[in-house]
Amino acid sequence: MEVINKRAVEASERFLTSKGYEILDRSWTAADGQAIDIIAKDDDGIAFVNVSANVGTQRFEDPTITREQRESAAAQWLAANGDDLVDTAVRFDDIALMIVSGSRAILRHHINAWGSCV
Repeated sequence: MEVINKRAVEASERFLTSKGYEILDRSWTAADGQAIDIIAKDDDGIAFVNVSANVGTQRFEDPTITREQRESAAAQWLAANGDDLVDTAVRFDDIALMIVSGSRAILRHHINAWGSCV
């Protein structure tokens, strides 16, 4: 499953780059062990992106990390790396891949997954 997750993150990076995002960091792990798959910047701000992949099913995988865990990891990343990001909006995106064959997947990008409650 680790290989699948790595390939899912790589595919998600390519997707985000093709949409004009700048990848700031990838596979970052906070001091408390929480991981952020991708940190990316677009015109609207910084996106902390959780990537999930599901193989051979008819549904997308649900994120397994909680809101509190993601917010804590994002705060730690910003504390360590955010000096140039003052007054920049922050949001949490989800990318889910449903892998349908060895070289094909359906990708769903949920921008600002928590909507106005963030």
